[in-house]
Amino acid sequence: MKYSYQQGISAIEILIVILIISIITAITVPSLISFRKNQSIQNTTNSIVSLLQEARTKTLASYNNTFYSVYIDTDKAVLFTGGTYSSSEVTNKIIFYESPVVLQSVSLGGGSQVSFDRLKGTTSQSGTIVVEIAGGDSKTITVSLSGIVSRN
Repeated sequence: MKYSYQQGISAIEILIVILIISIITAITVPSLISFRKNQSIQNTTNSIVSLLQEARTKTLASYNNTFYSVYIDTDKAVLFTGGTYSSSEVTNKIIFYESPVVLQSVSLGGGSQVSFDRLKGTTSQSGTIVVEIAGGDSKTITVSLSGIVSRN
């Protein structure tokens, strides 16, 4: 007697595989989204801090015999030469905030710009910059009168 087996995948097997994939996706996707948002706010905060520190370092070194400033805008931060911001200046160094990070508040001596004093590295525009993810975490960057930049 010869037995004949049919080969293939049954509908139940396909449904089980789809169910397993759905469960794994439902478990991992929220964690990945949360991780991505956390990385975005960390990257944006690090970029702003780095730009502020670069401005202070260049000012302390009297690079090009001038001082440097950083302008904080709603979607970007800009390193520029001197004390007057011009968006059309070709030497500006611009960093854009990663999506979905937004600027929550800027309190830098009454404005949205930090200028560092030549040879001393101090500033009169001390204060805070707060970036956040809508409905989520926020990070605060602090610029002291001595020009030191820190973050929480």
